Amino acid sequence: MLLHDLSKYLSDRFTLEDSCYALDDRTLCHTFDFLSDVSFGLDDNDIPLDSGERENQCFRYATFAPRQNKKFSKAIVLLHGLNERSWEKYLPWAYQLVMQTQKPVILFPIAHHINRSPQTWRSPRLMDQHSIFRKTTIPSIENSSFANAALSLRMDRHPEYFALSGIQTYFDIVKLASAIKAGHLEFFQNDCHIDFFAYSIGALLTETLLISNPAQLFSGSRAFFFCGGSTFDKINGCSRSIMDSQAFASLRNHTLNHPALLDKKIKIPEQQARLLIDGWQAFLAMSGIKKYVTHRENAFKCLINRIKAIGLKGDFIVPGHAIKDTFGKMFDNRRFEVDIMDFPFEYSHEVPFPVHNQRLNDMVTQSFLMVFNQAAQFLS
Repeated sequence: MLLHDLSKYLSDRFTLEDSCYALDDRTLCHTFDFLSDVSFGLDDNDIPLDSGERENQCFRYATFAPRQNKKFSKAIVLLHGLNERSWEKYLPWAYQLVMQTQKPVILFPIAHHINRSPQTWRSPRLMDQHSIFRKTTIPSIENSSFANAALSLRMDRHPEYFALSGIQTYFDIVKLASAIKAGHLEFFQNDCHIDFFAYSIGALLTETLLISNPAQLFSGSRAFFFCGGSTFDKINGCSRSIMDSQAFASLRNHTLNHPALLDKKIKIPEQQARLLIDGWQAFLAMSGIKKYVTHRENAFKCLINRIKAIGLKGDFIVPGHAIKDTFGKMFDNRRFEVDIMDFPFEYSHEVPFPVHNQRLNDMVTQSFLMVFNQAAQFLS
């Protein structure tokens, strides 16, 4: 099936409202409620947006799984990119991984993204008003749009939200993995092995989890990165689909020059709070700040053979060469596997597979399969 047709089919079928339904005769979709145990005492009254805390704290996530009558001993967590408001792009990615690995794939939303954000944040009419205001009040601004207005406002006024949202998702995944390994989710075996497929900023979160290895949950986990994996300092988040130039400048300055965060008012269950220090150190190791390079390199020595990455030559958000540079150092005469691809059609970081261009359907599908054949082989 062409990627365009698969995408349309899955988009028409997908819903988070039903607890279990068939995607086709080989694959089921299960959805589950999730309550985040982590919250932040932040004052965002200066941002003219719905805070979205209700949607962010209590939400649903989906799992695509092969039809079978026994419990699964392995699973893959799929993590998405920055400023995503829909699962649509990722549905064929998850489906393809299920088909080729025969493992369940968990589509888990990052804090304040996709269904963890208010509907108003994706309203073109409402968000365009904020974009117009930013263009009027900041004449030098670039790449302001209705699509990035919500994230741009938050990052410009409170750039610490980037790290705090990451911390919240970090603990959410710890909670999810703990429940899976304890056998609390009905179709996973006790001590189920968990791997990751991570795209874009989801790779930074995955690296933080693998380096810190909270509660020893990810001791043997593997991770496949697509268009992600570089240190934060090599990322360019200025895009009409992600955030505007003013917001990214604010975020970059805060992340690289003001790394102290642990004094913020963070509400974390006591039994998990001890994991914060290692998690925060792992995030700093992936920031690109020079004083944490040794920490990152020591951590990477333990991750050889457990990470594979594919970057794209024409990606200007997380450039392929930046991913290669991040993993370029040799450890014990071994290097990480990092490939840089270049597709034979116009693409971007945000849209690596332009499924709606009918005349490119065959080439897009072939490129999609090139990436996911490698991902499935690595994660099988």
